[in-house]
Amino acid sequence: MACRSGERTTTKGIIMTDNIHTHLDELIAEERRKANARIAKLRKQAEAEQRRVDAEVIVLLRNQMPDVYERLTAEAADALAAEKAQRSSRAKKATTSSAVDAGEAVTSWNG
Repeated sequence: MACRSGERTTTKGIIMTDNIHTHLDELIAEERRKANARIAKLRKQAEAEQRRVDAEVIVLLRNQMPDVYERLTAEAADALAAEKAQRSSRAKKATTSSAVDAGEAVTSWNG
């Protein structure tokens, strides 16, 4: 069967016009967007539920095992302070090295 202008034959020998094919592609794309939006919404809901569970675990731990809670709180605070100090140190090194590079460029240009 010969195809006319604007038509194509599928693998099963069915002739589809370009308009139908384009419309079908648009419908598929729209359904994918909807599905992706639903998946994103479900992920956000699951994350929110996990945050609520985590908060409840903290309350239970604080009430049932206050000594463990205090120890873990201190460990977490120490870990966060160490991370902050490490970031600060890296930032200072980056600033110092860029200032030194700029100073070397000026010195060599002037002299």
